[in-house]
Amino acid sequence: MNRFRACLFSSAMFVFLLLAIAVQPANAQLEQAKHIHHRLLPAGATCATCHKVVYDQWKASPHGANGVECTVCHGETTAQDFAGTPGLSACDSCHGDQVAQLKSDPFMKGKTCVSCHQAHIFVEHKKAAPAGN
Repeated sequence: MNRFRACLFSSAMFVFLLLAIAVQPANAQLEQAKHIHHRLLPAGATCATCHKVVYDQWKASPHGANGVECTVCHGETTAQDFAGTPGLSACDSCHGDQVAQLKSDPFMKGKTCVSCHQAHIFVEHKKAAPAGN
């Protein structure tokens, strides 16, 4: 019986650790932006020059399709407050209603936009048809 409990406990701990590791990317966005120093872009260079994979992911997202440039969320690369990891306020400037809902919902406490939406890969929300239609 003790061996069974030990095996069950070990299995539960293993699953817990796997879940904890899986949640780490969701903790990437902070309430406040993580500011970094970004090198100056050489003449003719763009974000895609160094960040090709991320740029391609962004380009296929609703932000890319709607022309929301990298600088809208991250800021200018020459700025002292360039955000390597934009804070929740970057989302708030365009998605104020959603951020307000996120902040007021007790279920979402401690979560940010990237808890559900990856930073550069996400799909547009499709509104569900009203019940009874």
